[in-house]
This record gives sequence, C-alpha cells and structure tokens, in this order.
Amino acid sequence: MSELLDRIRASQEGTGYTKPSYTTGGIRVEESPEYGEESYADKLAFVSRMGMQDTWRGVKQLLGTDEEQMAEDQRRLNMYLRNEQYGGSMMAAYTAGLFGDPIGWFIPGMKAKNIASAAKAGAIAGGLSAPLGYVDEEEGMTRLNNTLIGIAGGTALSPAMYKFNKTMVPALKSGYSNIGKAIDDGEFAKELNLFQRSVAAPIRPAYSAGKKAADKFGQTRFGKTMGGWIIENYGLPDTYVKAKGNRRILENKWAGDFNEVLRKFEKLTPEQDRALYRLMTDEKLAKSEMELMTPDIKALGKEGRTLVNRLGQQLVDLQLLDKDLFQANKKKYLYRSYEKTSDPRTKRIIRDENNVAVIASEFVRRGKDKTFRPRKGQTLAARIKEEEANGYRVIKKGKGQVLMNKDWTPKERKQMGEIISSTFAMAKTGKLMTNDVATFKFYDDITKMGDEVSLPKDTPPENIPADFKQIPDTFVRAGKKGARVREYGAMAGRFVAPEVYRDLVSANIFRKYRSHQYQGAIGSAAKIHHKALQYWKRTKTSLNPVVHMNNIMSNVVLYDLVGGSYKHLASAGKDFHNAFNPLTKKIKSEDYKMAEKLGVFNADMMKRELTDFEFDTYARYMKIGKQDDSRILERTWEGTKKFAGKTPMDKLYSAEDGVFRLALFKDHLAKNVREGITPTDEQYAEAAAFARKYMLDYEIDAPAVELMRETAMPFISYTYRAAPIIAETMIKRPWKIAKWGLILNAANDLAADDEEYRTERKRYDELNMGFKVLAMPGANTMIKLPNEKYLDVSRWVPAGDVLNTETQGFGVPFLPAPLQPSGGALGGVAKAVTGFDTFTKQMEPGVGSGSWRDDLGDLQSGRLGILAKEFLPFYHQGFSIYNAYQASGQRHPTKNDKSLNESILGALGIKVQTYDEQKMKMRVNYKYQNKISSLNKKINRMARNRAGGRIDNDKYKAEMTRLKKELKRISKEAGQALKRAD
Repeated sequence: MSELLDRIRASQEGTGYTKPSYTTGGIRVEESPEYGEESYADKLAFVSRMGMQDTWRGVKQLLGTDEEQMAEDQRRLNMYLRNEQYGGSMMAAYTAGLFGDPIGWFIPGMKAKNIASAAKAGAIAGGLSAPLGYVDEEEGMTRLNNTLIGIAGGTALSPAMYKFNKTMVPALKSGYSNIGKAIDDGEFAKELNLFQRSVAAPIRPAYSAGKKAADKFGQTRFGKTMGGWIIENYGLPDTYVKAKGNRRILENKWAGDFNEVLRKFEKLTPEQDRALYRLMTDEKLAKSEMELMTPDIKALGKEGRTLVNRLGQQLVDLQLLDKDLFQANKKKYLYRSYEKTSDPRTKRIIRDENNVAVIASEFVRRGKDKTFRPRKGQTLAARIKEEEANGYRVIKKGKGQVLMNKDWTPKERKQMGEIISSTFAMAKTGKLMTNDVATFKFYDDITKMGDEVSLPKDTPPENIPADFKQIPDTFVRAGKKGARVREYGAMAGRFVAPEVYRDLVSANIFRKYRSHQYQGAIGSAAKIHHKALQYWKRTKTSLNPVVHMNNIMSNVVLYDLVGGSYKHLASAGKDFHNAFNPLTKKIKSEDYKMAEKLGVFNADMMKRELTDFEFDTYARYMKIGKQDDSRILERTWEGTKKFAGKTPMDKLYSAEDGVFRLALFKDHLAKNVREGITPTDEQYAEAAAFARKYMLDYEIDAPAVELMRETAMPFISYTYRAAPIIAETMIKRPWKIAKWGLILNAANDLAADDEEYRTERKRYDELNMGFKVLAMPGANTMIKLPNEKYLDVSRWVPAGDVLNTETQGFGVPFLPAPLQPSGGALGGVAKAVTGFDTFTKQMEPGVGSGSWRDDLGDLQSGRLGILAKEFLPFYHQGFSIYNAYQASGQRHPTKNDKSLNESILGALGIKVQTYDEQKMKMRVNYKYQNKISSLNKKINRMARNRAGGRIDNDKYKAEMTRLKKELKRISKEAGQALKRAD
C-alpha cells in the first residue's frame, strides 16, 4: 500500500513522469490534453468506476440514452488501459470494478453449489449478462464478441467467486447478524460498523430520549387516558393480552375444525343432507331415508356430533350450560333454523377478530313458553306433573304459578319452514358455539389472573381500589325471548382494573356496531353508514387495480425489510394456488392449514368460511325447495348481489397479502426449527404471530383507532401498522434501508446528470412529486427513464401513500398524505353537497352556476362528478384511458399528456409520465402566484377595514410592513424556484 501511495505522489509531483501516450498501428499517440491534469489516483478511480457501471452503460446504450458522453468515456478508458507506463495497473483496477458489477460476475458465483456448477453458472450468466455490457464499436466490438467473452470470463471467474462465497460471505453475514442481536440485547456500543455509525447511531439517542419522555408522560393521568385510546393494549397486563391472543387462536382453531367437517358434508346429495339432519337430531327416519344412510354417511354424522358435543362440554365446564340438560340433548342438539328468520343474506352475523362478546342464540329456548296455574282443587306440583306428561318442562316457579316450555312438534316446525339441512345446521352451530365458547373461556381466564386484574365477587367494598370499575351484570339479547346468559360471563358484576374495563366494554360496543345490533333510528343509521363505508373502502382498495400493484410492490419491499427470505415466496404462492385451484381439488398443504387455523391470513378467515358454508347451503336449499318460475328473478338478483359482495378482485386482494404472510410464516419456522423436525404448537403460534405482525395486522385493539377507522380516517390501520415497522427496521436492520436506497439510486443512475436532468428534479421537488427515501441521495421515487419519461414508484414504498389517500383527503396543512382525513363515504357525500373538490382545492365546475343541469352535472362535472369520483371503482383510470383515446395525440394546454399505452399502464399501477418543462414551470409559477394572491387579498381586505374604521392606523401600518416583507420573501423564493438548475 505504501509503495502505491509513493507512486501516486510521484505521479502528482511529476517525478519521473512522462506525458501519457499509447501506441496504435505502430504510431505513438499522446493522450488528449483535457485529461492531462488528472492525478494517477483519479485515473484509477475512473477506470474502476467504468468496470462497476459496465452493465448500466450497456443498458443505456441499448435505450439510446447519453450515447455521446458514454462514447467519450470509453475513449478515455481505452487511453488509460493502453498506456505503456501504467496500463497494467489500470487494467487491474478495471477488472476489480467488473467484480463490482453484480449482474456481470457476482451473482453466478453466489448461486453456485460447487466448483463445477460455479463454472457452469458463470458460463450461462456470463452469456446472458455480457450482451448487456457496453459495446466499444469504435474498436470493432459487437454484442456477439461481448457474449463469447462473457461466457469464457464467467466460466473462469465464477469458481473463484464460489470460493469467496464459501469463506468470506459467511463471516460477513455473521457480523451483520450480530449487529441486530447487539441492538436487541441493548449492547449498542459493541460491534459498531459503517451501517450503524451512518444510520442507526444518530437515531438511537433520539429514540432513547423520546422513549423516556413518552414513559414520563404516560405516568400522568392525561397520558394514561390518551394512551388507552390511541395505543393498542396500552396498560393491559401481559397475561390479559396473551389471553386475548389465545382466544382468537382457539376460536379460529375450532372454526377450522368445523370447516374440515363441513367440506365433507358439502359433498352430500340434497336427499342425504336432509336425512342426515334427521339422524343427527335423533328424529325418526323414513324407510327411504334409512336406505340413504351408508356407513360412511353415518360416520360423518358421528364426526359432526362429536365436534358439537366437544364444545357443549366446554360450556358445561364453564358452568354456563346445565349438565343434565346437556346430557339430555347431546345426541340431538343442532342449531335449528327457519326459512323466514334465518336467511343469511339479511341475518348474517358479522365476524371479526375483535368480537370479544357473545351471541348466545344457541341458549335461546326452543318452542313455546306458557304459564300454568293449578286447577280448582289442584296443587301446583300436580299441575306441573300433568303438563310434564304433555311434553312441557319447568322454566321458572313462582307464587301459585309456573312458567313452562314445550318444544315445537315436527308438524309445527314444518309449517314454520324449518330448514332440513345438516350442512346448514352445522355451519350455524359452528358460528355460534366457536365464538361463544372462546369468549366465555376468555372471561373465565380473566377471573384467574389475580387481584391486580380482577377482584373476587366477595371482595369487601373497602378493599376495592378507587379506580377499579364494575363490569355490567347484563344479559344477552338474542331473539324475542332473549337468553338468560350473562353478557360478560364469569366477569359479570366483578370489579376490574380500569384498563381491562375499557378494553372489554369498548370491544363490545364496536362489535355491536359492526354487527348492526343497535335498535331504532340510531341503529338504522349506523347500519347504513357501515355498509356505505365498506363499499367506499372497496372502491379504493380491492376494486382498484392500481392499489393491487401498489400493494404487491410494497409487500415485496416490506417482506425484505423484516428479514424474510424470498425463496419461501414461490412455495407460498404454490400453496395458495393449490388451495384455490379446482383442478388440484383445492388441496391445502400442512403449512397452509396451520397458518389458516392460526389466523395468519385473516384472523377471522375460518369464521368467514363458516359464513360462506351457511350462505351457499341456504341458497342451494332454497333452490331445491322452491323451483317455481316466480323466484327466477329473485335468485338471479341474489346471485348478482353475492358476486358483487365478493368479486374475484376482492379475493385476489386478500390473496396478495396472504401469500406474503404465508411466506413469512414459513421463513420464521425455517429459521427457528431444525430441518426435518416437526414444529411444536408454540413454535407454530409464534411464527403465526410474527407473520401477522410484520406483514401488517390490520385489526387494532385501540378505541380511538377503531373510531377513526369508522369515521374520518378509514385507512389509518395501514399507517398505524407500517410506520413502526419501518422505524424498527431503521434501528435494528439499517442495512436493509440502505440496500433499497442503493437500488433506487442505481435505477436513477440511468439518467444523465446534466443541467436538464437537474432542472427536472428541481421542478418535481418544488411540486412535491416523488420523494427521496429517508433523504438518501439519489434514492428518489421518481425514476428517470429515457426520452424525458419518469416512472413514479412513490406508492410502492411501505408506509407511504400506498392507498392514494392524498386524492381522498381534505388537505389539512402539515399532515402527511396517509393521515389526511377523508370522512370515508360520508366525506364523499359531503363533498358532493358542498361542491368543493378537496383534491383540486376548488369548486367543481358547474356547481353554483344557477343552472340545475350544470349544477347536477354528469360523470365528469358537477355534483354527480364528485359522487362518481368517490363511489365508482376504476373511475380515474377509466377516464384516463378514455381521454387518451379521444385526444389521439393532441396536446393539452395544461394537463399532462398521456399516450394510450401510458394510460393503460397507469390503470395497472405502472405510472409513467412524460416530463414537459413548459407545463411544469407553469405549475411552479401557479404555486407561488396562489401564495402571493392570498396575501394580496388579505392586504385589500385590511385596506377596506381601515377605510371603514375597523382597524386603527398603527396596527394597519405594522401589518402592512410585515405583509410586504412576506410578499418580498415569497417573490424571491418564486424567482429561485423558476430558475433552471445550475
């Protein structure tokens, strides 16, 4: 190294230095004079950079970009390589640079498994990548020459790279892994490296200081209240939070058990389905029905009965179901439904994982209740005995009377329209019992958590802490008769910690709202709002192809940021394909089934599948029972509604997240369970929790977040989940952030770094179009393409505005786009009522014109135009394509001009736009003109107020002086902004 430095110094001082030259065709040629002043070190750096950028230069050459500059660089490179004095050193530096060209050499060796395959991989990859390298046409090279050289070079160099992979790479990988571990262990001072010093180290002190301040604030009364509303599980005991998670897992597991049985029930013929219902409810079967009961069908009935009885026994153990009543009905209980009262299209129970509440419909008494009094000369006991002989049972004894109940007879049930279907009955029973057993068990678990969480019922009043609150001792309303089951189970009437009370009661309130259980005008309004909001959100997400693309691309980045290995993505995709492909008979892998039961995809996916069984079975049953032509239109309409309620795009949107979650689930198991060893239940549960957390679990147990999600900020869940994960990545895995910054930097390196390019960047920055990821140089989300085009990948960045909320929000100053309030469906209606477009910040053309036709408008103007933007899926993309087709290449004076191809790509989420200097400069000018106009309006109003005696002269002069300074400052900023870049 010292010899090299001495040589560089000597070259710079001119000691023994001769003017650079090279020989070609027997003639000595001196170097071009414009390079003569460069130092030896500068030349080494230049040729090394040329090697590293070989592939980039080749791609730019293929695209016809920056050709003159690259040709000049190549001449300069050749000049240095041919120099007799130091050409050997230059060739060494250039070759070293080629090693840094990842596509050219590095990847083949990294992928090779042995020396032989390294040579083979090198030859193949060399042949594939070399044609992309820069072709020195002045020296007579062709792409064929490049290809042949690439094959030979790859064959020779890849074995060496394989050796590097087997020695140095594991050491580097171990070092990087220890960085994260050191941070996790709090040993931040150890194992410092470049990444930590440049990225993580500056963050850590601010993070620690912020955490201390937050902890101190959290101890105040106001802080505790705010934390309880905004922060998920704030202040809740760890045992309580764990019990909540276990409730979800347990409920999902039981629902999965029902689904597995129901998939077998679904294969029954209608006749077998009806006969099995009678068998499972212990009714007498006709001879023809008995003939249908094959051993396999009887075994299926027994399997279903065993599952129902298992949950029934849980209710007995929880002291919610009388043991004798359970024993008397364990051979025949299935939830009974009737055509008029059990239509899932109108009586569907809304499921979600925050449903920490009971439904209790299975506890409602069947049949008719009747009060009996003793006849003349008869005792009450004798009357009871008489009615028991008639099939009645005692419900409640009173003074001189008794309330008794008798089940409906088969004839009465038939007249009432009983649904005779074992599949439908099992689906309904599973929905009710899995929810209620899991919830009641959760309540029972809380009673055993200790006095800091829940006090025993016999606690003396003087021993109850002042801030403890009593859980309501209310009963569940289920049907007309209700159910004598306490809404909060074993928790009813107990005093609990305030955080636990808040969590239980708020979860119950939101569950009732989402399941439309509130009665009267308030209940009707809540139902309409909830349904409208659900549809509005679908138009902005699952029914929008652009968001599909944004979602997938941001998931690709997020998956890497949280440490997922891409090799598991293909396996996860294959599992999903097999699970839903009819050609593979919808076979689910073991990993898929475990992930499904543990709530990896959606915490309530298994419960929703139960709802699907219920819906499909009811539709099939009604079709069998009602074949008359008068129901054709009704069936068609219901089928249309079902399709609209969950289109293939909705299913695809769910699957897009599901594939990444399953891949992370597999990745976590692979990293924590030795190959060939079956994971334990705890390891499966841990992997499921990890996958849900780091691929964004949208269910959030924070009342304020729930409220905002149902009102002003429907998409707050995404930002609430994604932002902390990005922050955690910056602290624990800063090299991941740096990696994606370098990828963006490399993508932008295709652009020429000249005055035109810098001016374009300046305009985009002025208009807040695109952004630099974490302010890293060159990591801009507006990627420069050839021919004055840019690719906007802003919405492919996790925690960014993936859902395009900027166009939906009201434009509150200083709030980032993902946090802009929109009001959801109500906000959309409000915009139509006021006529104000919050995106353009202007009144919609036609509104307020006095012409009802123009005021009402059409799909592109007036109030109808606003409603269309808010509630029609694919609105913007559809009109973009239509307008591009109509324009036929004609230039618009102000709007962006898009070709038909660009509009189609934009509709798919690939946003390419052509840069137009005239329009961009005009928009920058508008930006500052609006600011100046706003201040001028204020000056004019002050002048009028002064003339009218509303403001005194001193205040007027002071304000005018200040405003003139502001105008001068803005005008100066405008002048700088409108200048071209240096």
